[in-house]
Amino acid sequence: MENIKSIFLPKAFVDGNPYITQLSDNLEKVGIELALPSLSSSTTFFLPLVILREKADFIHLHWLDPFFIYPNQFNLLKLLIVVCQLVLLKSFGIKIIWTVHNLKNHESINFIFDRIYSIVIAELSNAIITHCQVAKEQVLKEFSIRNKHKVYVIPHGNYIDFYENKIEKATAREKLGLKHSNLVFLFLGSIRPYKGVFELIDTFNQLDSDKIQLVIAGRVHHDSQEITDILRQKIANDERIKFFPGFVPTDEIQLYMNACDAVIFPYRDILTSGGVLLAMSFGKACIAPRKGCIGEVLDNAGAFLYEIDDENGLTKAMNSALKKHYELFFMGQHNLQLAEEYNWKHIAKMTADVYRYCL
Repeated sequence: MENIKSIFLPKAFVDGNPYITQLSDNLEKVGIELALPSLSSSTTFFLPLVILREKADFIHLHWLDPFFIYPNQFNLLKLLIVVCQLVLLKSFGIKIIWTVHNLKNHESINFIFDRIYSIVIAELSNAIITHCQVAKEQVLKEFSIRNKHKVYVIPHGNYIDFYENKIEKATAREKLGLKHSNLVFLFLGSIRPYKGVFELIDTFNQLDSDKIQLVIAGRVHHDSQEITDILRQKIANDERIKFFPGFVPTDEIQLYMNACDAVIFPYRDILTSGGVLLAMSFGKACIAPRKGCIGEVLDNAGAFLYEIDDENGLTKAMNSALKKHYELFFMGQHNLQLAEEYNWKHIAKMTADVYRYCL
C-alpha cells in the first residue's frame, strides 16, 4: 500500500482541537502520514511548504475563516493569493479535500468573501466531506456543486475516552455549589451570538420552578466586554443561574458534564455540532434544535428536539425536560450508546478511503 501524505490547512483552529487530534491520530494508524503546518505559512504562502518541505499528496482544508477574516483592506488580495496557490498545487497533481464544518463563518464576517471563497473551494476540491446527509444536501445547494458524487458523508466522531470521566455527580455538584436534588441544565463552550445564550437565559428566567439551576461555563468570544456586560446583567435577575467565565480547561470538562442532568444547545443556526457529540459521550440528555446534523445524530429517545424557527420551541423543550426529570439519566445512557457507534477508527478508515479514491 503506497504511503499517502496529507497536510491539514489552515493552522488556526487545528492546534489543540480535539476533533483534529483524534482524526489525525487515527488517520496515521490507517497509513496516512500527516503534517500540521506552522502558523506563519498556513494562511497566506503555503505553496513552498506543501511542495518543497512536506512533499504532500493532499491538502485537507477544514475551517476556511482564517484565510479571509482579517480586519484590513487586503482581504481580496489575500483571497486571490490563496486561490492562485490552490490552482497551482492542483496543476502539480496535488489533491484538495475540504471537510465542511459550517456553511459560513459563525459571525457572518466578510460574508461576500466567505461565499465566493466557499464556492471556489468547492469547485477546486477533488472531494468534499460533510458530517451527515442533511449537510450534504445543503452543501450541494449552497455552493452550486454540479458533481454530487464528489461529496461524501463521514460522521463526526465521539469523545468517549478522550476526556477524563471519573468524577461522581455528587462531588461535581459540591465543587460547583449546586444542590444535589435540583435539575441542572448546562451550557458549555465558547459564548458567541449564534449560540443563543441570551435567549437561553431569557427562557430559563421564565421557567417557574425553584428546583432547577442553569450553569453557563465558557469564554466569551474574543473576551467581548459588551457581551460579558449583557450576560451579567441578564444573570443578575435570577439567582438560579451560575456563570463560570473563561476557557474551560480539558481536565474540567468532566466537572461540568457530570454535574448536570441535561446539556442545552440553543443555537440560532448550526450545520454540525461537536458539542452534541461531547454531551452524548458523557451520557447526557440533550436539548437542541432539529437543524443540520443534530436531527440525524440525536433522536427523541435521548433528546428534546425543537424547530429552530419556533419562538417557543426552547421553552417547550425545557419544560418537557422538567416533566421528565427522572427519565433524563436513561435518555443520557441511550445517547452514550449512540455515540459509541461514531468511533474514530471507523471514521479514519472512511476518510482514508476518500483519499485513496481521489488517487
